[in-house]
Amino acid sequence: METQMNSVKQRERDIPHVKRNIYLILSSTALGNIADAIYTLSISWYILEHTGSAFLTATITAITYITNVFAGPFVGVIVDRTNPKTAMQKAYIIMALIGLFMVFSYVFLIDYIVFSVMAMVIINDLAQSFIFPSRNRLLPRLIGVKRIAEVTGYLSSANNTSSLIGNALAGFLLSIIGFVGVMLTHTVLFLFAALLISWLVLPKTEKPQQIHKVTIERNYWNEFLEGVKVLRGHSALLTLTLMNMGTNIVSIGYLYMVILIKQYNAVAFQFGLFEATGVAVAIITGLFAGKVTKRIKPVVILSSAQIIASLCMIFFGMGDRLVFAFILFAIQTFFSVLQAVVFGTLLITLVEPQYRARVDSLVVSISAVAMPATIFLGGYLADVLPIKYIFYVAGSWSLLMGFTPLFSKDVRQLKSI
Repeated sequence: METQMNSVKQRERDIPHVKRNIYLILSSTALGNIADAIYTLSISWYILEHTGSAFLTATITAITYITNVFAGPFVGVIVDRTNPKTAMQKAYIIMALIGLFMVFSYVFLIDYIVFSVMAMVIINDLAQSFIFPSRNRLLPRLIGVKRIAEVTGYLSSANNTSSLIGNALAGFLLSIIGFVGVMLTHTVLFLFAALLISWLVLPKTEKPQQIHKVTIERNYWNEFLEGVKVLRGHSALLTLTLMNMGTNIVSIGYLYMVILIKQYNAVAFQFGLFEATGVAVAIITGLFAGKVTKRIKPVVILSSAQIIASLCMIFFGMGDRLVFAFILFAIQTFFSVLQAVVFGTLLITLVEPQYRARVDSLVVSISAVAMPATIFLGGYLADVLPIKYIFYVAGSWSLLMGFTPLFSKDVRQLKSI
């Protein structure tokens, strides 16, 4: 692995159009996120308005985690078998076609629109699950190993910026051009993202079809087990994955709206400002996170960021003043972004290219395994218990998870990302 990484580093100076690749990756990611945010918010709003069922609306969110848990690991095998650039293009094109199908359903199958929405949500989430592992597998060849941490930070900023823009556009477009217009806009954005991916330039020494040559005779299940073996053999990554899984058991991000309304007496405008504050902090942090995290040992950031973010969650349950809530949320977001940049970079740099997509998908699947159940459980408990106690328990448990990296010798020995 070390020899392979040194070979990649040696070729970094020979990679043409590195800046162009960075712009294309950031732009395609932003466009894809804007389109996905428009799609998700629009169909959620439409289903809630059309059926009046909050349960069906929540199901749309739960489907995403269920898809990641059960399909994610197998998606990784497919990505490792194929050209990741092609996989990303095809995923964007499939998501573009979903918009056209929703227009068809709205015009000709309006009585079955709920079934169409649920089916397309599953297909959309399956297609989305190809993007992250494909991009991670391709990134070192496009920009060089030394730039990964920095670009990961930029991608974090792009993700948050585009999600904010997408959510804002969805509400605006729904009121101006209606459901059909929104779906057509969604289609155009995804097609443009696919076009940007096609313009990515690989090193001259590598042709797209030579990135990873796979023989048809290989057994799919054996390749999946190879990915499991690689993750199990990476003690540092396995430890961090288990930390993520443990933290997600008490994932309560969707309950911030509830506590702001019930405990902080916030109105819709204040909640919108609260969300915008978090996004703004995440965008700014992402711009310099890559440079900062390269100067500090990974274990320090991974552990301290988790502990500080968890303390903010506990204090959030104690307060009732909005200013207090805004400050805590800004601090929590800042450290969460730093932690995400470090972990995302390690997922790329610690795994050999031929296994990278499988490991990425396994990490996502394991991390999210408990989330579908806890989303529904958390919503139920929030109706029967004072919301502050949920934040106390979740924050305390998450705090304990923050000490996990300290108990791993392999994590402690990581000198840098």
